[in-house]
Formats: sequence, C-alpha cells, structure tokens
Amino acid sequence: MTMRELTYQVSFNTPAFLGNAEQQAQWRTPPFKALLRQWWRVVKAPDVGYDHRELLKLENDLFGSAGNDSGGGRSKVQLRLSAWDTGRLNQLPNMATHQHNEVQRNGQLVPVGTAVYLGFGPVTTHGIRSAIDPAAPALTLKLRCPSQDAPSIHKAMQLAAWFGTVGSRSRNGWGSLHIEGESILGLEGLCDSKLAQQAQPRNLSDCLTPGMAAEWPHAFGLCADGRPAVWRVFSDKKLNADKKLVYEGFKEWKQVLEKLAALKIGFRTQFKFSSGAPHGRVEDRHVLAYPVTNHGLTGLPNARLASQARFKVAKNKDGQYFGLITHLPCAMPTAFFDRSQVRPPAIDHQIAVWQQVHAFLNQQPPSLITRIRKG
Repeated sequence: MTMRELTYQVSFNTPAFLGNAEQQAQWRTPPFKALLRQWWRVVKAPDVGYDHRELLKLENDLFGSAGNDSGGGRSKVQLRLSAWDTGRLNQLPNMATHQHNEVQRNGQLVPVGTAVYLGFGPVTTHGIRSAIDPAAPALTLKLRCPSQDAPSIHKAMQLAAWFGTVGSRSRNGWGSLHIEGESILGLEGLCDSKLAQQAQPRNLSDCLTPGMAAEWPHAFGLCADGRPAVWRVFSDKKLNADKKLVYEGFKEWKQVLEKLAALKIGFRTQFKFSSGAPHGRVEDRHVLAYPVTNHGLTGLPNARLASQARFKVAKNKDGQYFGLITHLPCAMPTAFFDRSQVRPPAIDHQIAVWQQVHAFLNQQPPSLITRIRKG
C-alpha cells in the first residue's frame, strides 16, 4: 500500500482546554485524530448517499476499530506532533460582561461574563483550568495515510482549518485552531464556492428528515435563500482605495469571543419557556442544546446534547481575528428520550426552531455580522 505524508503547522487562536489523564493541558494527537474523523465524515457522507452504516465501514477501515464487526483493525492514518508540550496558561484576560435577562441573584439581574458563559466548567468565577496559550509557538503535525485517501483527508483538514476547534467547550470557540501547510486555504479563501468543493451543504429538511443521516452532523446546513448557514463576525467594514468593500477583524481573540457570547445569548433567549421545570415536553430552546439551566426535561436530569451551532475564532494573514458561526444540522436523536416520558419533538418543529436562529443571525446589523462571500 502506497502511503503519502502530509505536513501541517498548527497553533491556537484561543486558549485550548485539552486534557491528559491528569486533566492538565497538553498537546496530544488523539484530539486531532478525532477532529480529522469528524470532518472526514462530512466530506465522505455524500459518496455513500448519507448511509451511516456504509460510512462506518469506510471509517473503520481507514481509521481503525477496536471491534471486528465492521471490518476495522489497525488505523491506516498515523499522526505525529513535533512536541507534546504542556499548557501553562492559568489566567484569562478580562472580558466584557453581558446583560442576560434570566440570570438573577436576590431578585436582581446579574451581568454574565464572556469567559464563564462560553466556557463554564473549565472556566469559573474563581479562575480557569490550565490551558494551552494561543501565544504558544506553532507545532508541526505530520500525517501519513494511504495515497488513495489523501484527497479526502486533505479536504477534511481544509474544513478543520476553517472551522476546527478542539478540547473542552470547543463548540463555543475555545481551542480554535489555526492550520497552515499543504496548500491549505486561509480565512480569505472561505466562500460558498470553495466550501462546496470540500463538502455538499444540504437544506434543513434533507438533513433532519428521518432516514440514514438524520441524527448525526453530516453536512453544512443551508439557509432559506439556498446559501450555506455560515456567518462571519467582524469589527468594521469600509471601502478601500479601489472602492472595494473590505472587512476588518479584531486586534484580540477575546474581542471575538465577546461578540459571539452576545450573539449566543440573543439567539437562545429569543425562545421563551411556556412553563417552569421540570418540563414534560420539549420546548424550543431545548432543541438548540441540552441541558438548559433551570429548565430540565422530566426524566432527563443528566442527559446531554451538544449544540449544532458551532463557534470559531479565525485569524487572517494579517493577524486580524474574526468570528465564524456554523450550523451543521441534525435531528434530536430518538434514543435521547428513551429513558424519559418526554416525546421527541416533530421534525417540522425542529426545523422551524433552526430557521428562526438563521433568521435572527441574518437580521443582525450588517456592520457586525454577515454571511461568508459567495465566491
């Protein structure tokens, strides 16, 4: 079997809460392999007609499997980092607070800090768990794979470069990766047409309709206008000397997280609860992610469902920081409700909730957030 080696330089744009066995921050290859597999599924899903059984067979054959039922075995993809350094960041810079109409103490509204809101767990009001500093030097990531699989692996790495995050609270923008090498396109290359070359976006009804791919993230969603549900958050926009519109980023990564936190509070709290907890039916906000503080579902006290809306802090070639919001839609898994008396919400209901999130983001001031370029 002919093998090919791909070489990338990786660093972080935001603090990364990667953990080793002692829960200490450390560069490790397993999170990168998991990230690669995640985006590889998005790349390969159209090739198998979104059949998760066929995709699992291909994935186990390429990335390995502990069992024998799916024809797995040893991984044909090997990753190696140039170092396994320990992260030593133990303090975050001060960040903006936000008004949250549902957070009160003694009957009074209490502002919510960006870091705690987006990073609760690794981040508390008392401090943070150790993290890898975004100022740490880039490391080299070497990847070996069968030559025939190199094109799909490279496409997955391109998606990881644009949208990839790793570690705790990574869907909220922590552990945002910056990847270069092997002709990887930077943030400047992200647009509808280039995205479609790596993966095939799908409309919400196709993504959520019961079938082989409905309950796992397998594609970028489409908004009502038929364009990918991918937004960029920026600092300002202006016309340059050539009368061309130019979007300017932020000077610091923390400023991006502040904007993303405000947007998340906005699109979540637009969904009001009709009653108090415990809830006997799924309300709109439960569709976004679970659990919801003080609003648990009957019989599901410890259940978790990750958000489908993903945040990323990206950096352009000039060192400016931008935010990316991406929606990879899928239905709430029916198995999630197996141990409760709560029934899964209708697919049309779930689609309507996400359409409302899309509409919220599309209606924000164009001086703050816009969709990525068409081409």
